[in-house]
Amino acid sequence: MRHLWLILLAVSFVTAEENHWSYKTPKIPETPKIQSHDWVTNEIDFFILSKMERNGLKQSDTQSPERLIRRLYLDLVGLPPSLNEVDSFLLDPSVNHYSEIVDKLLSSKHFGEKWAISWLDLARYADSDGYQRDGFRNVWPYRDWVIRSLNADMPYDQFTIEQLAGDLIVNATESQKIATGFNRGPTLNLEAGTDPEEDRVKQVVDRVNTTATVWLGTSLECAQCHDHKHDPFSIEDYYSMFAFFNNTPIEGKRRPNGNDASMDYSGVDIKVSLSDAELIERKRAKESASINQSEYVTKVKELCDTLSDEKLIQLKEKHPKEVKLAKSDDISYKDALAIDKVFFKKSESAGVLTSLKAKITKNQSRAKGGKFQIGFTSRVMKEMTQERKTRVLLRGDFTNPGVEVVANTPSLLPSFPEDFPKNRLGLARWIVSKDNPLTSRVAVNRVWNELFGRGIVTSIEDFGYKGVAPTHPDLLDWLAVTFQSTDHWSMKKLIKRIVLSSTYRQSSKLHAEAQRLDPLNEFYSRGPRNRLPAELIRDNALTISGLLSKKMFGRPVRPNQPNNFWRVIGEVDNNYYVSEGEDLYRRGIYTIWRRSAHYPSFANFDAPTRGACSVKREASNTPLQALTLLNDPVFVEMAEAFSRRIMKETSEMDTTQQLDHAFRLALSRSPGSRELEALKKIYFTALDTDGSSESAWFEIATTILNLHETITK
Repeated sequence: MRHLWLILLAVSFVTAEENHWSYKTPKIPETPKIQSHDWVTNEIDFFILSKMERNGLKQSDTQSPERLIRRLYLDLVGLPPSLNEVDSFLLDPSVNHYSEIVDKLLSSKHFGEKWAISWLDLARYADSDGYQRDGFRNVWPYRDWVIRSLNADMPYDQFTIEQLAGDLIVNATESQKIATGFNRGPTLNLEAGTDPEEDRVKQVVDRVNTTATVWLGTSLECAQCHDHKHDPFSIEDYYSMFAFFNNTPIEGKRRPNGNDASMDYSGVDIKVSLSDAELIERKRAKESASINQSEYVTKVKELCDTLSDEKLIQLKEKHPKEVKLAKSDDISYKDALAIDKVFFKKSESAGVLTSLKAKITKNQSRAKGGKFQIGFTSRVMKEMTQERKTRVLLRGDFTNPGVEVVANTPSLLPSFPEDFPKNRLGLARWIVSKDNPLTSRVAVNRVWNELFGRGIVTSIEDFGYKGVAPTHPDLLDWLAVTFQSTDHWSMKKLIKRIVLSSTYRQSSKLHAEAQRLDPLNEFYSRGPRNRLPAELIRDNALTISGLLSKKMFGRPVRPNQPNNFWRVIGEVDNNYYVSEGEDLYRRGIYTIWRRSAHYPSFANFDAPTRGACSVKREASNTPLQALTLLNDPVFVEMAEAFSRRIMKETSEMDTTQQLDHAFRLALSRSPGSRELEALKKIYFTALDTDGSSESAWFEIATTILNLHETITK
C-alpha cells in the first residue's frame, strides 16, 4: 500500500508539472466581455476592465494632462518634460496628440538610456571585478551597445542571440562580439590563492543562473547541488545547461603560460604604431600604465602572436570602424621592437612601465586633432576550439565530478532541435523559438513591471511553482503572443501599446472604495505611482536645475561624491579622481559602478551592487534618503543652480508667479492653494531671516527638490 501511495504521489506531481500555467505554450485568448466600452482604448483595457468589474471596482478618471505627460516622459526617456512641452499638451490633450508624443519619445536618443538601466541590472553590469580587490574592468562598450540597440529597437530575439552568442554568428561584427559582454559580467576573483578552475566554474554557474532568470523566469540555481525541490528540474538538467557555457577559456589576469599570454592578461594593451598616421597607444580603462607584480608580460612577440587579424580603432565618427592591422609576422621581431623601442623582461616588476605612462601621455597629445583617437578593448566571450567535457558536479563541488553530460535544455521544456548547434548560439535560438512558453511571457511581464511598478506576475524572477500566479493570465498570454507574432519582438511597439491604453493613463489618486477593494492595485483600478530609480532621481534633479549634460556614451564618469568614500583595497588604485566639466553632470547611467563602493546616492536609493543578476529593485524608505536629498554636496549644488535658474527666468514676475514657475519646472503642474501658501511662508521666512533673495530662493529650490512628488512619477 505504501509503495502504491508513493507511485500515485509521483504521478500526480508529474501531472502537475505538465499542467503548470507557465510551461504551456501561450495562445491568444478570447476577448472578455465588459460593460463600459466607452473607456476602452485597446485590447489591454478589455482584460483589465473585465477583472475590475468582476471585483466590484470602477476605473479611475484619466490622469490630468500635466501629470500624465510627466509620467510618460519619465517612463519613456527618464527625464521630465520642458514647460513648452507641457504647455503644448495642455492646449491639446487629445489621444491623438498624446500618441504623437509617445512616438516622439520612443524615437528619442534618450529612450535607450532610460530603458538600459533595468537591463544592466539583469546583466550585472559594473565597472569593477568585485571581491576585496575589486579592480577596474573595461566593459563600458557593452553598456553603450545596450543603449544603441534599444534606441534602434533591435528585435528582442536578435537582442537575445547577440548577447548570448554574438561571437558565434557567422562573420560576427565587432558590435556582435561586444554584445557578448553580457556574459562577461560575473564577478572575477583575483585574490591571492584563488584556484583558477574554481573561479571559472563559479562564472559558468553565474551564466547558467542568469540566463535562466533573465529569459526563462526560472530559479535554476537550486538544481546546482541537487534536484530542484520545487520546480521540475534535475541536477542533470542543470549541468546539461552548464555545458552550453562550459567551453570558454579560464579568465582573469593570472600568470600566463606560453601561448596562454593574451592582450586581456596584461595591464597595458599592446600598442599599435602606424608609420603613415598618428601613433596610437592602445590601453585599457586604467589611467596608469603601471602593472602589478602578479601581472606581467613575457615578450612583445608572444603577445603579438595572440592578437587576431582585426583590431578595433576608434575613429572620431560616432561609431567604431573596423581596421585591418598588420600582425607581428609581417615584420621581423627586431624591427617590431625598433618601432617603439619598448620591451619587457620577466625580471622587471611593478614599476617597469612607469616610464611608459609619460610616453602614452606624449602620444596622446600627438594624436589630438588627428584622424585617430585612442581605441579600447572590451571583455567578450570566445569559444575554445577543443570542446571541454562537462560532468555533473556532485553537491555543486568542482572537485567532485560525476557522470558526463552533453549540452541540452531542461527535459520538461520543448526539446532542443536536432539541427541547432550544441553551443551558445543553439541555446539562444532555442530560447527565442516560437515553441518556448516562457521567453515572451517573461519579457512582457518585465516591461509591464517597469511601467506599473508591479508585474502581472509579481514574482517577475520566478514563473515556477514557488512564484506568484498571474493576476491577469489571459492578458499576459495575449501580450506574449502579440509581442512575438504581431510585433515581431519589437520592444517599442509593446511599450507603445501599453502606454496608449486607458489603463496606463488612469489617475493615480487613491479613492476610498479602491483602497478597500484593491489596496495593492493588483486589479489596476488606478494609474501607476512609483518612486524613480536612483539614477533617474539624480537625472531629474539635474534637469530641473539646468545642469544636465546630454552627452552620450563613452567611458564611465566620476561625479562628486563624499571624500574618502573609496577605501584602500589591496594593490588597486583607490583614489577617486573627480571628472571635470560637463562630465560632472552626465546621466547616472554613465557613472562609474564599483561593486565594493558604488555611488553613495545610488546605494541610498536601493540601486544594487550588481554582484549578481538583479531582477527587481526594492523601494525602501530610510532617513538616509532624506539626508541625501538635503545634504549631499551634489544635491546642494543642484539646489543652488536651481535657485539661480528661478531668479534668471522670473526676474520680471511677482513672487506668486515666481513660485508657480519654480514649482512647474519640477513637477510640470502649478501648486495648489495650500502648497502655494506653504511655499510663500518658506520664502518670506528665509527672506526675513537672512535678508537675501538668493538665500530665500535657495530654500525654495531645496524644498521643491526634496518633495516626495519630485522623486516620484
